[in-house]
Amino acid sequence: MEEINTLKTLIQDNAITSARYEMSALEKNIIYIMMAQLKKEDTSDVNYYVSVRELMERTGTRNSYEDLKRATETLIGRVLQIKRPNGNLLQVSMISSAEYMHGQGIIEIGLDPKIRPFFFDLKQNFTTFQLHMALSLDSKYAKRIYEMLSQYKDIGVFKIELLELKRRLLLYDDKTGEEQYKNWSDFEKRILLTAKKEINEKTDLTISYSAKKVGRKYSDIEFTITRIRGAQTKIDFQDESAVVFGRLINEFRLRKDQAIQIVEKFSQSEIHKTLYDIKLKVASNEVKNIGAYTAKVFGLG
Repeated sequence: MEEINTLKTLIQDNAITSARYEMSALEKNIIYIMMAQLKKEDTSDVNYYVSVRELMERTGTRNSYEDLKRATETLIGRVLQIKRPNGNLLQVSMISSAEYMHGQGIIEIGLDPKIRPFFFDLKQNFTTFQLHMALSLDSKYAKRIYEMLSQYKDIGVFKIELLELKRRLLLYDDKTGEEQYKNWSDFEKRILLTAKKEINEKTDLTISYSAKKVGRKYSDIEFTITRIRGAQTKIDFQDESAVVFGRLINEFRLRKDQAIQIVEKFSQSEIHKTLYDIKLKVASNEVKNIGAYTAKVFGLG
């Protein structure tokens, strides 16, 4: 199978972006790798392939096959609730099958036919975001919120009711009234602040937010979104420097600002050689904290 192009811009219908569902970070990463392979000429019977080795390299994780099997099994059972423009409610799974190719370290993924139109030949009402940045996020909530904010990155503001955000993250159930993280400080600490930190450190967006109260309860959240553009950094997120940027964050565990400094200060060949030397030291157990060591080698303290 071909290696995934990490410069890929992923695209999905806004209905997917705002759908109500839950996925683990690993499940989302599997979906992202699958999305990177989608082509408009694909027929309904085309399957997609996830390399276990590549998945771990791209995300800097070390998942066991049991972890992966549990993730794909759960994915098949995950139900997305999507509101159609005509008022219909579509309940659908993202994938219909997952087959592990014995001895090859590859998972064959079948995409549910009902979900295909939400990824193909989109002309309007769609969200785009960067593959390598989505993969770099560790929190499942950071991944979802990154997608939601990417929908509004050209506008710069995203307003949403607190309960609607919880609905999208499957933290609130309209039928039962069951709500997770009822206490605002818990929700802010475990969801919002974590997502904000990761998105600001690892993606092409810089975000902040404010919360509005009605009476004594928080009711709405307003996100402010700023895109990193050419005026702010020399990195073109559609060229080869983005691959290095992604590696520095994913594999070498640097912050976004540190990765930007390195890409702007050093040549591609200098960076690749230094990273190769660092990997050798890690392999020989000479380095315990790869992030701190990488920052030190590049003179970042």
